[in-house]
Parts: sequence; structure tokens; C-alpha cells
Amino acid sequence: PFVAMAGEGSWLSRAATVVANTAGLKVALSALLARAAGSISLADLPPPTCGPRFSSPGVPSLATDHNGAVLPDVCFVHEGEYHVFVLGDWGGVVPLEGSPAMLLQEPRPADMASRGARGFVEGVDDKAQLRVAAQMKARARVSNPDFILNLGDCFYWGGIEAQCGASAGQHLPTGQWRRVFEEVYDGPELEGKQWLGVLGNHDYGGYKFTNGWDQVIGYTWAGHLEYSQDRWVMPAQYWKNRVWYPDFSVDYYLIDSNVFSAWFPDIFVEDNICSRKYNFVSGSCGPEGPHDLEDCPRWFANLWRDQAKWLEGHLDVSTSDWQVVVTHIPPDAGKEGWKHLAETYGVDLVVSGHRHHQEIWAPNASDNFLAPTAIIVSGGGGGITSTGMPSADGEDDEYGFVDLTFTRASIKVEAISHGGQLRRTVHVPPRPRAATTPGAAGAAAGAPSPFELVGAGGLEPAKLVLL
Repeated sequence: PFVAMAGEGSWLSRAATVVANTAGLKVALSALLARAAGSISLADLPPPTCGPRFSSPGVPSLATDHNGAVLPDVCFVHEGEYHVFVLGDWGGVVPLEGSPAMLLQEPRPADMASRGARGFVEGVDDKAQLRVAAQMKARARVSNPDFILNLGDCFYWGGIEAQCGASAGQHLPTGQWRRVFEEVYDGPELEGKQWLGVLGNHDYGGYKFTNGWDQVIGYTWAGHLEYSQDRWVMPAQYWKNRVWYPDFSVDYYLIDSNVFSAWFPDIFVEDNICSRKYNFVSGSCGPEGPHDLEDCPRWFANLWRDQAKWLEGHLDVSTSDWQVVVTHIPPDAGKEGWKHLAETYGVDLVVSGHRHHQEIWAPNASDNFLAPTAIIVSGGGGGITSTGMPSADGEDDEYGFVDLTFTRASIKVEAISHGGQLRRTVHVPPRPRAATTPGAAGAAAGAPSPFELVGAGGLEPAKLVLL
């Protein structure tokens, strides 16, 4: 039929013939059908090798080597709807490897509640991660998510309790991966579901930049470990991937926003990755950086600058139906830059964590500064006690996760609580870009964009262009 439609010997008929014996057959043919009435380019077709499994580049020497990686496209074709789960701030505290209590104690949320004024809810605040994980499994029996978006803060209090600077392929055993990740999100409901993620500020040590943040990236290549299900996908600090479905596609941009928690060493010392109070002046992560305490805020500012240029370049030429940005710190940090990004390139959804509860900012909400771009804050994964008081039955927005359902016409956002209640449903339509032709929005050569400038962190914005 495609040969007849396109004409014998045309590139379209040749493309149809090539994909006829590939894993991406159904996606490619459906895409051809859906777009046959209009102009068709090679960008509208998945590659012949497209399959349902995310694959990372080879093991790097340094955790920063693959920054800006573009992973091979992925295709999903199956019965039913297409779901993705969203979870942030989820990894509780366990005794370290070798401790007598290691094999006995379940992960417990890092406890901020007892230090504050809100009180502590027994059976909820001490089991929050496990409660949310149980509801994810229950929901997965119905939704069958294709994968999970991991918004960072994977391990409290300070990430992997090891020294940064080891080779990315060298796994340092602390017991955290097995007890906090593999044994919590297990069972047939989540088995084999890959986790696509970004780092949170606590993965960088919270206030100690020399903790093992690079180990969190390195676990991408730890599938050989006997307890690993080989489902961790975080090949770099920032990276992207395109996912194909039968009649639409999604570009995911996974971004490191921890510059907004990396300040000059002498300010915000209790909530500063580069804090002088908790870091040694000579502390270092070796060649990958940060190189020492004074370099720390500059290192994060440079990281933001590089990825901001990278992100705008990729958004500018995106031809996918949906553009989704995944990051840790919500976009009200650097608000003006995010507004520029969303409007210029038609970003449809920004997904974040960091705040320890659940929020959905609908496209038409009066207080949504990115409207009509929708915002998700899903920081209620249970790795740390929530900001507000939870209820015993879960009828609240303190702990939980989000279930996304994708179609060509909309993204359905459903907030699920730690008691399994559906707390809110929002429908997100596509947002058109200001520059209607991909590639037409490119920033002026040599001039930093508003998005690039907001990421100066502890540095003055004007200095960012000089770094």
C-alpha cells in the first residue's frame, strides 16, 4: 500500500520496504499513515533498530564524559494506553554496609518533621517511601508504565556515602543501592521498568560536594552486580532521548538544575552544596570536578551554561509532538529563563521534585507563570519527611507519585497519594512554539539567552558570560 501511495521507487516506498522487517515496524508504518496526508521527512520516522529498551553509551572514565548524550531512539507498541510514572525525593536512610543493622532495618525517611513544628505521624512519616512504592506497584498492575522518570534526591541525607572521584565503572559498595532501590521497587509490577533520571542536590551531598554523586551516574553500568535489575539510566548530568509511539513521539530533556543549590561557600551554609561549614577547602572530586571548594559554585555555573546552550540547540530543532523537560529543582528558580524557554520552543511539560510534597500546575491555572506549559512538582517520594502534615489514610498531597498517560492529543496527569487515592487529574494539550519552524528560533550568535543567564547560582548573573 505504501509503494502504491508513494509511487514506485520513491524514498517513501523504499522506507516502507526497509522497516518491514524491523522492530520499529508498527511505529514506523503508523507514523507513515498518520502523516501521509502532509509532508513527510526522515525525522518523522523512527530508526530501523528502534526497540523498547533504553541503551546508554559505553562505560566512561569520568561521570562527566557523556554530558549532552543523545541516547538511541526507543519505540513502544503494545495494547492499551501509554503510561510513564514520575517520582522524586524518594530514597530513605539505611545503615551503611557492614553495620549489624543493615539487613534488619527498612529504609526510613530522613526526618525533618521531628525537627519542626508539624509533628510526626507514626506509620506514615516513618514508612513513607515504602507506602509510595506499594502504591506504585498497585497502580502498575493497571497502568503498566513503560518506564519511570526519576527526579533526583535518590539517597538521603547526602547521596551515596562514598568519596567522589572514582572511575564511573567502579562501584563502591555502601549497601544503599540494594536496600533503598532494588529491594523497595521490586516485584513483578515494576520488574524490568527502566528508571530515567537526574541528580538532585542531596545526590551531590546536600551540603558536601565530595560525596559520591558520580556513583549515582555510574550505576547505569552496574547491571553485572548480582542484586541489580539493570534498569538504571542516568548516563550523564544532562542528556536526552526520543520515545516513539504508533502515532506520536516525545522528546525528553533531562537537565541538572542544582546550580540553584550551589552558592558561594559562606552563604546559605545549611543548604548549599558548596558550604564552607561542611566541606574541606581542599576537598576535590578530581579531574571531573569540582576541583576544590572555591571552584565549586563556578563548576555548577559552567555546567548550567554548557547545558543551557545544548538544551536550546536541541529544542530549536525538535520535530517531536511533545517536548518534556525533566529536572530536580522546580522552575520557579530561574523563573524568567524558564519562561523564555517554554514560550520560545513550545515546551509542553516541566517535571521536577525538590519540594517535599506533590503539586500540579495546570496549563490554565491563574498562578502558573509558565502557562500554558504545565508544571509537575513530585517531591513526595518518601525519602524525606514531607513539608506538611500527612493523614493516616493518605487523603493528602504530601507523599505520592504521578502517573502520566500520553496520546497524540494530550498528556493526562494523575496525582496518586501514598494511600492510593487519585488526588487530581489535569489534561495538558500541546503548546505551540513561538517560532513555528524548527530551527528558526536560534539565539543570536555569541549572546547568552535569558535561560543561560539565570543559572549563575552563587555568582552574579553578569559574571556568567565571563566564565
